[in-house]
Formats: sequence, C-alpha cells, structure tokens
Amino acid sequence: GRPRDPNWMRNINEEVARVLEKARVNLKLSAKQAYNRRGNFTAIAIGYSHGGGQTEPSNTKHSKRNLQVLESLLENPAVQRLSGIANSAYKRFCPGMFAEYKQNDEELRCWKPSLRKNFRNTVFAATTFNLGPRSTTDDHVDHGNYAPGGCAISCVGPFDDCHGGELVLWNLGIILRFPAATSVIINSALIRHSNLPIQAGERRYSITQYSAGALFRFRYNGFQNDKDLLARASPKEKEQWVKENTQRWQGALKKFRVWLPLSKGLSASIHT
Repeated sequence: GRPRDPNWMRNINEEVARVLEKARVNLKLSAKQAYNRRGNFTAIAIGYSHGGGQTEPSNTKHSKRNLQVLESLLENPAVQRLSGIANSAYKRFCPGMFAEYKQNDEELRCWKPSLRKNFRNTVFAATTFNLGPRSTTDDHVDHGNYAPGGCAISCVGPFDDCHGGELVLWNLGIILRFPAATSVIINSALIRHSNLPIQAGERRYSITQYSAGALFRFRYNGFQNDKDLLARASPKEKEQWVKENTQRWQGALKKFRVWLPLSKGLSASIHT
C-alpha cells in the first residue's frame, strides 16, 4: 500500500524515480551489475550480508565513486520516506517478525559496529536499487534471503500500472496490481514472483529491502558459522543444534498474524 497523502505521487514517486535514473547514469557498473539474474535492468546493492564463503557478516564493497552515488540515494528524503513506510507496514502487520529482524540487526551491529545501517529506522540489513530503466523481474525466488521473513519491495516510475508492472505470485496463483509509489512485503525466498512487462516507452524502478538468512544463522550460532560451531561442539551439543534447527520454523510461524475480515465496513479481527 501507500499513505493517503494527496502529494505522495508528486513528492515521492517523481522524486525517487528521478534520483534512481540519475544514479544509473552516474554509476560505473560491471556487466554483472548492469544485467542481473532477475531481469534485464541495472541493479546494485548496499548494506551488509553474509554467505558465499564469507567468514563473517560484512558490508558490500564499492568503488569510491559508486559509494558516493549510493550514499546520495540513502540520504535522499524521498527515498528515506519510501523505506520508512515499508518498515512501518512490516511492524504494523507482522510485529513478531519485525521484532526478530530488529533484534538480529541490533545484535549483529553491536557485535560488529562497522556494519552499515542504510536507514535510521530500518530493520533490514541490505537494500537493492533496481535502476531500470525498465525494472520488471523475471520469475525467481531470492533463495539467499531469510526464508520466513519478509522482503519489502517499493516501485516508482512513470508507467501505467493497469497495463504493466503487476506482481505475479506464482505459488499462490495470484496477480496483484502494483501501482507506482506503493510498497509490498512478501516472503521472497519462498514465493516465486515476477512482474508483468510495462509498455513501450515507459520507465519503472524499484527498491528492495531484505536480510540474508545466513545473518540469522550466524547469530543463532553465537556469532559463528555452522562449520566453526560444529568443529568445537560435543556430540550432545551437535544433537541439540540439529534439534533446534529442525524446530525453528515452528517459532517463526508463530510470529505471523492472520487477518480475518468480519464484514464490509468493519475492522478486521487479528489472530496471532
């Protein structure tokens, strides 16, 4: 959704689209960044992550030039507001999982203060700017993201949302209209998703906020990787570790809410 602000489209959609287009022009990117696995558009991430052979959580690395461009995006008030509304929605509709993300972020940055925090009020570890000019994704899952958690997706740009950009949730058999300056939160590691293409001559950009699943495992393990923990663990400790890992999904499930509309015109009931 998006706020009921009559100026939201002008103040947020137009401004964020402008700075993302400018960033694409000013960044110096590799071929891998310019054409990523999710679609034929330019994408670049900033924040911190873990996995892929890393020994511990680390910040994304960028050239001096690219870092300046990315920091200008993070400091833009319109971009900050778009991030803020996504975080507020996550806290409102899924407070248990929001709290899990908040705790994970705070404890990791306490353990390693140099880890970057992209926005003052965000609980997500990383942000990807999909810089277009036609950012519509192919069918995919974000397998590196925290499986039970949410990925916040915000789109902007001058495009007709009635004829393009719709969000397709393949596992659920659902197609959602996805207007500009709107945010949605999905379990992107579990649900196959994509966008319908936009029309010729249109432009579309998006911002995603997420946290890698390996960050949560690192904290669960007492700030160490699985390999290091198991190398030091006794047989009894290994047994307990396996037991906790196989049961962790149950705790994650309890962090979700089920909203049941009572009837038209009435508030929804909440089951936790």
